[in-house]
Amino acid sequence: MIEHQRFSDRVPFAARVMVVRGDAAWVAEVKDLSEGGCGTFRPADCALEVADLVQLIFFDGPGRAVVVGARVARIAPASLGFEYHDPQTVPPT
Repeated sequence: MIEHQRFSDRVPFAARVMVVRGDAAWVAEVKDLSEGGCGTFRPADCALEVADLVQLIFFDGPGRAVVVGARVARIAPASLGFEYHDPQTVPPT
């Protein structure tokens, strides 16, 4: 597989997501989504590493949130990329 090759197109999407790893959590802004993963702006003090297993909790305010299992696929100075364990709708529901 070619590096950065994706099986589905990413679409721009503005939302919030809480990234949870063990007993640590960060709130991030979503940049884009696809059926296979998402990209976020990297939150301050983020201590994630590539291949870390996380829970992504998508929310847009009070009420129901959507929890998706994922792994950290990419880390850059200003962004993070996540690969879902299972394909999701866009946005996840």
